[in-house]
Amino acid sequence: MKTKPILIIIAIVVLLICSFLFIRGKYLSKPEKGEITQFLNAFNAQIKAGNIDSASAYFEDNQKSKLVRVLLSVLTNKTNTGGKKKPIFTVSLNTEDALIKLTNPEFATATIAATFKNANLPEEKSTLTFTIHKMDDKNYKITQVNALGFVKDYVTYQAKVYNKITPEKDIYSAITLAAFKTAEKLKTKYDSVIWFDHVNSKTFFYVVKGKFPVDFYNPNPYKTKHDEFKMGLLNPDLKEIIPVEYDLIHNVGGTVDGLIEVEKGGKKGLYNIDGKLIADADYDDIYPLKTGENLAVLKNGEGFFYLKGDTSISDKITDFKIADAITQIKTFGESYELSEKSSKNIMEYNSRDWSTSIIISPSYLANLQLLPRFIDFPNPLRKLSGTESEEMQDGSGSIAVSFDGAGKEESADNWFQSVYYTIANDYLGGRGGLYRSKNVLVVDKKRNQILGFNADLSLGEEESTGNLTGDCREYSIKALNDSLFEFKTTSDIGVRLQGEAVSIDEGRLYHYLQVKGGKFVALESKRVFPTQYVKLDDSYLQACYTLGFGVYPDRKTKTVDHLTKEMLKYMKNEIYASYKYRFKAKEWSDVFEYRFQSADTTKNANVDDSLTVIDKYNIAFINNKLNEKPLNIKKINALTSR
Repeated sequence: MKTKPILIIIAIVVLLICSFLFIRGKYLSKPEKGEITQFLNAFNAQIKAGNIDSASAYFEDNQKSKLVRVLLSVLTNKTNTGGKKKPIFTVSLNTEDALIKLTNPEFATATIAATFKNANLPEEKSTLTFTIHKMDDKNYKITQVNALGFVKDYVTYQAKVYNKITPEKDIYSAITLAAFKTAEKLKTKYDSVIWFDHVNSKTFFYVVKGKFPVDFYNPNPYKTKHDEFKMGLLNPDLKEIIPVEYDLIHNVGGTVDGLIEVEKGGKKGLYNIDGKLIADADYDDIYPLKTGENLAVLKNGEGFFYLKGDTSISDKITDFKIADAITQIKTFGESYELSEKSSKNIMEYNSRDWSTSIIISPSYLANLQLLPRFIDFPNPLRKLSGTESEEMQDGSGSIAVSFDGAGKEESADNWFQSVYYTIANDYLGGRGGLYRSKNVLVVDKKRNQILGFNADLSLGEEESTGNLTGDCREYSIKALNDSLFEFKTTSDIGVRLQGEAVSIDEGRLYHYLQVKGGKFVALESKRVFPTQYVKLDDSYLQACYTLGFGVYPDRKTKTVDHLTKEMLKYMKNEIYASYKYRFKAKEWSDVFEYRFQSADTTKNANVDDSLTVIDKYNIAFINNKLNEKPLNIKKINALTSR
């Protein structure tokens, strides 16, 4: 089954319930698994009894918040995940057999099995993960809930039950029901029919020969053997207008009006709606144009060509500069919003379980990371994904792309230009605000190409809304050399410094982007500070950060414009910690115990042989700064220092 970013209202409990508690509490003896099981069983007893008020007391803070109450309302079978309507199946928890992991001296995680039951279907399983906080020697509270997988599974099972107990004519439009029937007949000739595209009330069918991969929508990067399949397109008369030989076929008219983009082996091509081949799948990029006599610019290696208004292709354009033409490319420099109303056509899954409509983003926008490759919106052809059943929706309500303007060029000879966008994805189900990310586009004048990168506004793998306080605002990109860029963003950091209740809440994060194959490829780093790929100078110590002090609810924040000595100590020790160094001081072991988790839990008494030349330089630089009394950070021009 495909996985999509389903986040209904209760799923964001993980984000809102004391998101900084993991850095605040006093150190106690480690939680005991037996005590935690007793705590969870007592909580589950209140759930079984339907006592929402009593169950809410098991949460550390915000016991009466709407999000917690909706979660408890679902678990007590009073409402579904929308928080309003009665559930159409039951949920039960098995806390006795919860998988408990002790994560640090104060916290443990408990993964709890949930069972979905309805008399009309076989039961199915899911899980919830609670983070348990040991308050004192015998007192525990739930401080976080990861309900993302639970909500996805809940909504999927809910759709199955709804489909089972509701007449199809009350769920699907006539055109969808007709498409289902035709798709069944087509399976005698094709291995699968995956999508329907309804254009002017007529249906096009996306057909596949071979095994359609289960991870097609979210490819597994570690997968070594890939399923063999090819995709084609049938028109409403069931004529094969695009042969079954492509890796992907886009929405009709999705990239260039009246044409259909196809992809094969990483290359792009175009057909018209009558099945005429317009451009072989030989092109690296297809850039549709806003206006003028030409429809698009086609890029093949270092050559550029025009797709003319009559759909013929020009000769290679002499001395073409992408920097001069970029303002004519569709959507460039514009703010816009996408929703189910953005397209004249409706494309939907050939599935009774996946109820949304689907948009396959134009390849140039996906490659530049301005839009996800696949976008799910509400489907007006299916009543269960209509506005009156919001709790059964999936995907996004809208995606807003906001143009933030051009950046300041940080290169000696201005060989690149940069512009910025803010992406706001409104996932359905009452999420607490839009989920935001920051995109940078770079026009590389040396290589005559456009590069793009989208940065989550948070540290690590946990999903964040990207809703920052605004105390710090920094977004800039710098070329370190011809093929390596440094992208700085103000982000949600949330790491504890040495000391009981001091943290870096927000501030500058660094992304190192290597140019490979005409794209930005982010270099992997789990460090907060930029010590892995560059040698430090004072410019890296001048940055805006929001620090947090104290314990909730009396917690205070402070904004600084440079690194403090405590932050410098963290920066240095983070280098050692990334090599699994065994710190002699317990307080530093506690700070980094879960920052660099991996299957290998070995701790090394000495990591000097592992340190790179850059690591050693940066450690010496930081030590020199720490020895200065007082700390002296020179304000220098970062570009000049390069």
